[in-house]
Amino acid sequence: MIQSARQRRKKRQDLMGIIGIIALFIIFGGGYYFLQSTNDPLDEFKCSIKNGPNAVTAIIFDKSQRYTNDQVTDIKTSFNLWLAGNEATTKNRRIDLDFFQEGNLVQLYVTDENSLSQPDGLKPRAELCVPKDFRDANQWIENPAFLKADYDDFISKFSSIIEGLLEEAEGTSPIMETLIRISNSESFQKHPNVSHNIFIVSDMIQYSDNWSHYPGRNQGPDWDKFSTQMAGSVYMRPRLNQVQVQVFYAKRQGDREKSIQKRSHVEFWEEFFFNANAKISGWINIDG
Repeated sequence: MIQSARQRRKKRQDLMGIIGIIALFIIFGGGYYFLQSTNDPLDEFKCSIKNGPNAVTAIIFDKSQRYTNDQVTDIKTSFNLWLAGNEATTKNRRIDLDFFQEGNLVQLYVTDENSLSQPDGLKPRAELCVPKDFRDANQWIENPAFLKADYDDFISKFSSIIEGLLEEAEGTSPIMETLIRISNSESFQKHPNVSHNIFIVSDMIQYSDNWSHYPGRNQGPDWDKFSTQMAGSVYMRPRLNQVQVQVFYAKRQGDREKSIQKRSHVEFWEEFFFNANAKISGWINIDG
């Protein structure tokens, strides 16, 4: 049966309509899939809910003594750069910037005798994932202004807390106890399948009831003496398996501290971390 021109035109229109509907489904379906695949909601710590953090970095801040003015300046300036993933070329220091990569969960702890005495453990003073640099934003799917706000909030939160800690001095320095408590804390262990790092800002002079590097108690930074007296204790084998450790080392100016901070002092901590099966990636001197 021969179709009329009107029937053929209507058939073409119906066919084009069907093709158009299919095209819309493809476009909207593809767009929805694209948005879903690129959408990555964040948790309360600004970490990816889908994937979690890429790694966990615990910053341990020792506030046993005040730092010199030059040391304060270097600590503040350095952290502002490191938290942004940078290091000044003029410094030429072996800082491991992988500790502060985008997507890493950064936690800030303090060597605090009072907190260590509490049964609920040591909790971070601050805890946030390193946000994406707003300068790398994809203009099509990301809002640079929102990214910049997250970025600025991350930097300012840690910087303000560190600046406040630089004005405190507690007297005691339970470094070993802090390391052990962090290694057992829920906050440090809650992402068990990613790399873990510890970055210590300290003079590393242990001073607590359990052990002191200061003279007067027949202890000091003598590893052989420590390993004999502490044999069988948790201090001989803290659980820091495969944890990367870096020390931002504060040299003290007092004669008593200078007598401690020698090569044997560094070797003491190298043995401590070796027993913990941790990996030391370097010691960096704080300027001043």
